[in-house]
Amino acid sequence: MTDEAYTVTAAELRQFIERWEQLEAEKDDLTDAQKEVMAEARGRGYDTKVMRRLIALRKRTPDQIAEEEAILAMYKSALGMA
Repeated sequence: MTDEAYTVTAAELRQFIERWEQLEAEKDDLTDAQKEVMAEARGRGYDTKVMRRLIALRKRTPDQIAEEEAILAMYKSALGMA
């Protein structure tokens, strides 16, 4: 491998790493913003645990939700919680 090829490869590698680091920083910023939203909601009296559950449910299809609810009902019944 020539020195020139190594330099180009090193520069490209550095760019990949710097892009990754930038994305990590952006992800951290987004996480902080999400925490702020939940803190605001909590401050206004909302149950953030339930809100997080709703957010997770909205990402799923109705069939996935129905299947989980059916299994949950079966498990609750087996434990005498129904």
